[in-house]
Amino acid sequence: MWRWTKRIAIAVLVLAIAVVLLGVFVRYQGVQYVAAYTWGGFANPLPAADAYPTENNAGENPCASGPLTVMTYNIFNGSALVEALVERFAEGDLDGFRPWSERVPEIRERIAGYDPDLIGFQEMGADADVLAAVPETPPYTLVSYRLGALEYGDSALLFKSERFELLDSGQLWLSPCPRLPLAYGFQRRAMIRYVNWSVLREKDGAFTFLFANTHFDNNGPNKEPSATLFRERITALAQGMPLIATGDFNSNGTTDRYHRFTGADQEPPLLQNVFTLAKKRLEAQTHGPPRTIAPTDAMIHPDRRIDHILVGGPCSVKATKWTIDARPLKNGEHMSDHDAMIAHLQFEP
Repeated sequence: MWRWTKRIAIAVLVLAIAVVLLGVFVRYQGVQYVAAYTWGGFANPLPAADAYPTENNAGENPCASGPLTVMTYNIFNGSALVEALVERFAEGDLDGFRPWSERVPEIRERIAGYDPDLIGFQEMGADADVLAAVPETPPYTLVSYRLGALEYGDSALLFKSERFELLDSGQLWLSPCPRLPLAYGFQRRAMIRYVNWSVLREKDGAFTFLFANTHFDNNGPNKEPSATLFRERITALAQGMPLIATGDFNSNGTTDRYHRFTGADQEPPLLQNVFTLAKKRLEAQTHGPPRTIAPTDAMIHPDRRIDHILVGGPCSVKATKWTIDARPLKNGEHMSDHDAMIAHLQFEP
């Protein structure tokens, strides 16, 4: 009897030690490090600010872009997997929103109407979900995070394939380990977030720029250091290269972190909100044509918004129009819990 009791006690002890070791392994991101060293690798380093100098090249002025239409849109759980899980385990309760499969045809139609050159999405799922939200013509190239069968498109970005050449791309993970893929945030019990970035060159000219898209976590302990990291790694690049940044920053223009990640301590700020630069501002509403809004409109102003389209760099920027699309689905229900933002802009010498 004693012998069996002793064996059971040893087995329980070994199991307990194994559980503790596994917990430590997971807590300190052992899975991510093993994957990085043996499989997917660490994230690509961002380019230096002077990696693509804005100097005349063979007669082409690298500060002269063509007209650009840029969109940022947090689509709210744009994922077939999330839809399936909610259907199975939460009786389809999506907080008052229609399932992704019902919303996506109208989302695609809405996006096609703006014909954006660059798109920054938030809250997207797999590659198929992202591509289902954009028209097939013209074709778009998707930049997102993949590790084998895992596709994590929370901050997916797309660009028109026929217009831009992809020179470099990667992710900056919003965590104490920014080059470790799928790294936990600064507060671990939260969603894994990242900045998605790409270096693009116009195929019919020399204009080369960095396009970044992100989704800050909505937890304060994650938002604050994320803003600092964004400033240090992304915003700082605007000192040497043209930059477009889109995203749900979970920060409006009144917050200290907004001023931090836009580099507002510089004169002029390293990043400027296209809302403030645009000559014309419109709001697409449920009924009638879009209404023109004043730059001081309290409900539309960046001081009340957490989604932003930002620009910066050594080139001048002319913004002709900024639009916020607040229209619901055709049945009157919400298309998303965020409104799409669209900016028409152009970089100049």
